[in-house]
Amino acid sequence: MSTAVYPSPREGALPFTAAVLGTVVALLALPVTLLAGAPVEGWLLGFGLWIGNWTVHLLAKRAAERAPATTAVGISGISLMGRAWLVAIVLFVFALRVSEPIALTAAIVFLAAFTFDLTGRMLLHGMKTDGTRPSAGTTTDS
Repeated sequence: MSTAVYPSPREGALPFTAAVLGTVVALLALPVTLLAGAPVEGWLLGFGLWIGNWTVHLLAKRAAERAPATTAVGISGISLMGRAWLVAIVLFVFALRVSEPIALTAAIVFLAAFTFDLTGRMLLHGMKTDGTRPSAGTTTDS
């Protein structure tokens, strides 16, 4: 695998699919949302939160890869907790001020994407073929 944050499709279908599994699940949640009769706005909010979360994760991961081990752990931990709190606050405020059904749908979409992204990254971690074990500075947060 390359030193990129996530593998490209040229590095194999399985590693690439594992890397983007959360986003694939978020996209597949649209027809499920429509079939369930849930508000499409909830899917849009959940998908938007997911893409924002994933983007910040990629930026934090890139910064952590260039940092010393202890700094990388701090970046990863602060990023993980900060993103979790931010999403929770956005959904809570949205439920109170705008619409509970939309916020609930968004939460379900986001949690499904998050869960499958975490699963995909665990698979990616297991697919490392360079024969090395992760060092103390290696991070796998969401």
